[in-house]
Amino acid sequence: MATRITASRRDDGIMVLKISCPERRNILDEASYAQLIEGLATAEADDSVRVLIITGTENCFTAGNDLANYKALAEADSVTAITFLRRLQAFPKPAIAAAEGIALGLGISILMHCDFAYGGHSTRFQLPFTHFALSPIGATTLLLPRLAGPKAASEMLLLCTAFTAREACEIGLLTDTAPDGRALEQAFDCAARLLARPYDALLATKALMRDGQAEAVEAAMDREEQALLERCRSTEAQSAIDAFYARRHGR
Repeated sequence: MATRITASRRDDGIMVLKISCPERRNILDEASYAQLIEGLATAEADDSVRVLIITGTENCFTAGNDLANYKALAEADSVTAITFLRRLQAFPKPAIAAAEGIALGLGISILMHCDFAYGGHSTRFQLPFTHFALSPIGATTLLLPRLAGPKAASEMLLLCTAFTAREACEIGLLTDTAPDGRALEQAFDCAARLLARPYDALLATKALMRDGQAEAVEAAMDREEQALLERCRSTEAQSAIDAFYARRHGR
């Protein structure tokens, strides 16, 4: 079953992009990224859209990139997931994420590149890249050490240690936590507060914040893209992914 990205515009100036395929934990594939990129372009071009919210389903934000995508990247020279994250990082309007259940891998990158992020109390977070002999993407190797500190980032990235919503809030990955099932409500409340402020000033301030680190973020994304492509071509990564599928299918 394919993951669906639905875009809904509201009369109050808010647009919601929803990631939906709960049967497969909202994993993202090439088609999903194309839809997300299109949704960002639509939200940017539409003057009636002033705030963007990205969310998942009730019990899952996203389990990240489809492992089949990593298999296919062995023959690729670019990574569509990173193209999406570049577009999200450059998105000029306020962007808010609302996460419930789980946020894995690229899901955490989405949270990093949104201006605000909210998560349900029991939401779990993990960056399992090295578990599959892969390397991180989305400027995570730059931004996570800045947020969490190098030692905590090493634990999350090298050992794939899972962490809680409370811990995500403490390091600044989340703006705040909410009772389970109410992260999206918090995102809408944040959007309403943004809409009550002078809008051009918001855009100018976001641009200044983004531009201050844009060069470093772009360079990190470039490095990570090349590293991931090399990893995906490696026997180590291909074998790790094959082993995962074999265990899942009981072989």
